[in-house]
Amino acid sequence: MGKYVGVLLLYVWSHFSFGQNAKLNGVVKDNEGLPLINATVFFKNTSTATYTDFDGKYILKSSPGSYTVICSAVGFIKKTMTVVLDKNETKTINFNLELDPNYALDDVVIIGKTEVRKIEESGFNAVAIDAKPFHNATVGMSELLEQASGVKIQEVGGLGSETNVTINGLSGRHVRFFIDGMPMDAMSSAFQINNIPINLAERVEVYKGVVPVNFGSDALGGAINIVTKKAEGSYVDASYSYGSFNTHRSFVNAGYTSKSGFTAQISAFQNYSDNDYYVDATIKDFETNLLSQETQSVRRFHDVYHNETVIAKIGLVNKPFADQLLFGFSLGHEYDEIQHPAYLNLAFGEKYQTSTLIMPSFLYKKDDLFIKNLDFSFAANYNFGGGHNYDLSDREYNWLGEWVISNSLGESSYSDFIYEDNNGTINFNLDYQINDKHKLTVNNIYNFFSREADERKAEDDYINDEPRVNNRTVLGVGLTSDFSSKFSTSVFGKVYSYHASAFLNLSQLNGIDNFEIVTNGDTKFGYGFTTTYFINNNLQLKANFENTCRLPVSDELFGAVFGFYVANFDLKPETSRNYNLGFNYNTNISNNSVLGFDVNAFYRYTSDYIRLNITYSQGEGTYENTELVKTPGIDMEMRYSYKNRFTSGVSFSYLEPKNYTEGSTYYKSTLPNQPTMFGQFNASYFVNNFWLDQSKLSFNYTLQYVDAFLYDYDAYQASNRAEVPEQVSHDFFLTYSWKHGKYNLSLDCKNILDEKLYDNFSLQKPGRSFSVKLRYFID
Repeated sequence: MGKYVGVLLLYVWSHFSFGQNAKLNGVVKDNEGLPLINATVFFKNTSTATYTDFDGKYILKSSPGSYTVICSAVGFIKKTMTVVLDKNETKTINFNLELDPNYALDDVVIIGKTEVRKIEESGFNAVAIDAKPFHNATVGMSELLEQASGVKIQEVGGLGSETNVTINGLSGRHVRFFIDGMPMDAMSSAFQINNIPINLAERVEVYKGVVPVNFGSDALGGAINIVTKKAEGSYVDASYSYGSFNTHRSFVNAGYTSKSGFTAQISAFQNYSDNDYYVDATIKDFETNLLSQETQSVRRFHDVYHNETVIAKIGLVNKPFADQLLFGFSLGHEYDEIQHPAYLNLAFGEKYQTSTLIMPSFLYKKDDLFIKNLDFSFAANYNFGGGHNYDLSDREYNWLGEWVISNSLGESSYSDFIYEDNNGTINFNLDYQINDKHKLTVNNIYNFFSREADERKAEDDYINDEPRVNNRTVLGVGLTSDFSSKFSTSVFGKVYSYHASAFLNLSQLNGIDNFEIVTNGDTKFGYGFTTTYFINNNLQLKANFENTCRLPVSDELFGAVFGFYVANFDLKPETSRNYNLGFNYNTNISNNSVLGFDVNAFYRYTSDYIRLNITYSQGEGTYENTELVKTPGIDMEMRYSYKNRFTSGVSFSYLEPKNYTEGSTYYKSTLPNQPTMFGQFNASYFVNNFWLDQSKLSFNYTLQYVDAFLYDYDAYQASNRAEVPEQVSHDFFLTYSWKHGKYNLSLDCKNILDEKLYDNFSLQKPGRSFSVKLRYFID
C-alpha cells in the first residue's frame, strides 16, 4: 500500500513541478501595418491555438519547450517561425502577413476558437459581445447589451436608475447576472448593471433561454455574464467623461503580474449626475388637490445620483499548485434621490436611499488538479453591506418644486429605515474531460441571505425583531459530447431548493398582533439538452430545450427596502419549459467582405410566472404569481464587415407574452409594460493613420426602434394612459485614438433629434445629451 502511495505522491510532485506555463505573445499586422483581427496563431502539432483581438494582439500559453509557431489569416500568406520557451518565460514575436494573390476559401483551415466564437458556435442560443471596441466611448453596459438581438433594456430614469433587462420575453428577476461566472446576487445596488463602467468588461456573454450548467443558475429567462479584464503583465486603463445633466464618470483599472506569478489588481470607478432633464408631467394644484388636465414640460429637481466603488485583488497566478489564487475586497457606496414612484403622477422632494457594499472574496482555480483533464474552481464572497431609506418629510411637493405642509409625515411612507444585508455566495465547479469526445461538469452554488433591519420611526417594530432569511441552492450535472467537428450535444439536470423564514403578523384580533416566525421553501427538479450541427463550414443549426425553475428572491418575498413594493411571502417558485431553434450563416462575399445571419425562434411555457403588479394611484405594488404565461417569438440579426474599415449590424425581435390563466379577466391578454417588437441598426467606419501615424478615427451610429406597447393589460379598452408610443432614436459617437491606442478621445451625442422616449410605465427618459470622454491606456 505504501508503495502505491509513494508512486501517487511522486506523480503529483512531478505534475506540479513540470506543469509550469511559459507564454508567447505579440501583434499580427498586414502589409500596411494595420492590426489583423481574428488571425490564427498556433503551435504546430498541438491543440494550443488562439485568435488575435481587436488590436491584433495574441497570447499563447504552454509548457516549456521548442515549438513551430504558425500565423495565418483569411486572404493572407501564412508565416512560420521557431521559438524556444523556457520555464516561466514570456517571449514576444510579431507577425506581418502579406496578401495572398491566389487566395481561395477552400484552402483555409481554422484551428482553435476565440471565446466569443466558442460561445456563438455552441448549442446554446447565445451571443458574446466584444466590449473592447466600446471602451473609448461614453457607452453604458445597458447600451452594449442592446447590441444583442432579443435583448431590451428598460430604465426608470437617468444615470443609476433601476434597470430591467428583457431577454426573449422574460425580464427582471427572470434574468440572472454574473461577473466572471460568479452570480451577482450578493452585490448591493452600489454595484449593478446600471452603474458598472463598460471599461471593466472585456466581453459580455448573453444566454437567451437555456443557461450552461457551469453557471449554476436558476435563471428562467437567460443569463448575462460580464467577463472582466484578466491580462497579465502590467497595465493601466484610466478614463474620465463629462456630459449633459452635470454627469461625471471616471474609471481606473490597473494591474501588475510579476514573472514569479505574484499579481495585484485594482479597479475604481464613480458615477455622478444631477439627472435634471425635462419631462412632461401633470401639475398638482394644492388648493383643489387636483392634477392639471394638460401636461407641462418641467425639469426634474430631486434626482441626484452618485456611487463610488473600489475592487482590489491580490494573489498568485500560474503556480504549480494554482492557476489562480486570488483574495479580493470590494467597497462601494451609493446615494440615490427618489423623484417619483412607478408613475409620474407624484413628485417627491426629499426622499432618498443609500446602500453600501463591503465584500471580501476568494477565488481558486486549477486545471489538471491531481489528474490530467480535471479542472476545478472554487469561488466565494460575502457582503456585509446594507443601506438606509429616508422618508421623513413633512412637505408635499408638485412637479414645479412647489410645496405645502403635508397632512401626514412622509412622502410615500413615513420611514427612517436602516438595514444590514448579510449576503453570501459559494460556488464550486468541476470539469472532467473523460476523453476526446466527452466532458462531465458538476456545479453547485449556494446563496444565503439574512436581513436585519430597524424602522426607527415605528413604536413597535415587531416585524424586524427577527432577521429575514432566504437560502437557495442549485446543483447541476451536465455531459457535453463533441461527436465530431460538426456535431455536438449537451445534456444536463439540476436540483433547485430554497428555505426562507420571516417574522410575520399572522392575525390581528381586537387590536392584538400575533407575530410568529413563518417558514417557506420548496425543491424542484429541472433538465434539458442542447445540440448543434454544422451542415457545412458556413451554416450551423442549433436547438435546445430546458425544463427549468426560478426560486423567489429576497426583494420579492420580503419587499423592497425603499417601500414601493411590498412583501409577498406566499410566492411560489416559477417553472418554465423553454424551447429554442435557430441557425446562423456566415460567408465571405469576397476576400475583404464577410456577411453573417443569425435567426432564432423561441417558445416559453411558464407556470406561476412572477410579475410586479403596480397600482396606478400610488405607484406601489407587489410581486404576484400568474398561473400561466405563454411567450412565442423570434429574433434575428445580420452583420456585415469590410476589411478593418467598416462594420454594420441590424437586429429585430418580436414576441407575444400572454396571460393564459383560465378564468382570469385577462385571459389571452398581452402582458403589460413590456415591448413586443423592437430592433436596432448600428454601423461603424474606421480611418487608419488619420492626421497622426499609429492612429485610428472611427465614426459610430446607432438607431433604436421600439414599437408602441401597453403598460396596462389590453383588457382595459377605454384607458387613455395605457399606451407607450412608438419610439425611434439616433445616437452617434466619434472616437480618435493615437500612439497605438495609448491616448483616446471620444465625443458622443445620444438621442440626436431629442425625441421623447419612454420606458417602464411610460416613464420619460432623458432627451438629447452630449458627452466627452478622455482615456489613457497602456498595456
